[in-house]
Formats: sequence, C-alpha cells, structure tokens
Amino acid sequence: MEQFGRRAEVILGSSSYMLHRFKIEFNVEFDDQPDLNHAEIKIYNLSSNSINQLGEGLPVILNAGYQQDVGGIFLGALYKHYTEWSGVDKITTIKAVDASDQLRKLPFSRSYKAGTNAGQIITDVARAGGLSVGALSLPRNPSYSRGKTVNGRIPTILKELARDCGAKFHIAKGQAFFRGGRDGDNIRFRFTPTRGLIGSPEPFEEERDERIIRGYNMTALLNHRIQADSIFNIESRYVNGQYRAMEGSHVLAGNDFYTHIKAV
Repeated sequence: MEQFGRRAEVILGSSSYMLHRFKIEFNVEFDDQPDLNHAEIKIYNLSSNSINQLGEGLPVILNAGYQQDVGGIFLGALYKHYTEWSGVDKITTIKAVDASDQLRKLPFSRSYKAGTNAGQIITDVARAGGLSVGALSLPRNPSYSRGKTVNGRIPTILKELARDCGAKFHIAKGQAFFRGGRDGDNIRFRFTPTRGLIGSPEPFEEERDERIIRGYNMTALLNHRIQADSIFNIESRYVNGQYRAMEGSHVLAGNDFYTHIKAV
C-alpha cells in the first residue's frame, strides 16, 4: 500500500487512518475562484463501527507527502458518504467540502454603521463563518458612507465584498484569501525534472471572467505546499520562469500520487 516513501493520513473527527494500514485514494481540488473546493476520499475495508461514526458535518483533514515532508492538503467537513462492495473489498467514499456546515448552510445577516469599510466587514463576516483571514490584500477598500447590510450565505457575501474591492477571493483549509489578480504566496520551490516535475508542461488557453488566460498544465510528484495562488518556479527544457497556481488537484489513485496544476 505504501510505495516510494509516500505518506497519507485521513483524519475523520477523532479517528485517524494511515496509508500504511489502509488502502486510500483521494482527489482534492484547489482553485482561486470563490466556489468551495471539494475532496473525494476512498478508504478500503473500514470496520462497521468506523463507518457508523461518519456523519454530515464531521471534520475532515487530509495530510499527504513523502517521507518526512508531509503537510495538510485539505481541511473541511463531510457532506456525504456511502459504502459499496467491489469484489472482496468494502469501499467507503467520503465527500467533503472546504468549509464548515455553518459556512455552507446558515444564512447570515448583519448591519454595519456608516463609514465601515469593506475590509472590516470581510473580517467580521469571515469570523462569523468560522474562517480566519489568510490574506487581506485589497486593491481598494471602499467605505460605505451610508452603512451596509449584508444578507445571505457567507461565501456569497464574501464574494460580493471581494467584487467591491476589485479582489479575487477563495477559501482553502479553513482560511479566506482576498488578493489582487496576480498576487499569491511565494512558496520558494523550484519544479525541475529532478525536483518533482513529471514530463513537460503543456500550454493551455481558456476564457475566464471575459479574459483570455494562458499558461501551462503541469504534473508533479504530490506537493502539499501547492494550493491556489501558490507562486513557484518552473525550470525545464521549454518552460522557465515564475508561475502561480490557478487551479489543480492532489491525486492518490493506484500508482498515481501527483499534483496537477494549471500554472499561469
């Protein structure tokens, strides 16, 4: 089950499941857009008692990496699970979202006095949803001269406030990030053919928010440091320079233990 120094741990509430004891598969999304990221995790041959402890809203943590270089790639809450048989294997599939039940479901309403600025409201609304603010680097920070009332689901409110500020917004690992379009976290990592890069990055072009986005699709050995807005370097035969992770996924499936990245 454990190959080439791979490590993975799924924490479901107070229970921990390690790759060296269980067969585990997963696909974890990351994206710099405000839609909540999802994770699908499969654990083979859980006991009936372990399955019975699963329920909506259960905290889900996923750690992965190689040897001593292991870190968190997902922090969220379970919203669906089911168990199926495949031959002699009993496979439990867990679907989770990168947010708490309170953040996903509960409506929020609050009024703010005249002169309150968007950054202050963002911080307050995020806190009410159980989020810490991972970055608050706003291209503009308008004040609401007549005050402001917010109503609705917390992710929708934060998205609207980010639009007022000309900022992009996403949620990752229980944190909310607000930044200018090209900003991110420089993880100071170089992907090279001898440092994790698999194959050659392939160019892509797509339209997003009425803009043409150009970059490279790349695959690397699973790297827990990578999430949306991670900034890193690529050094390869045809692609060299500094790039930002726009979206991607962390994958464990069969012999695959990779991070796929759309780098821009």
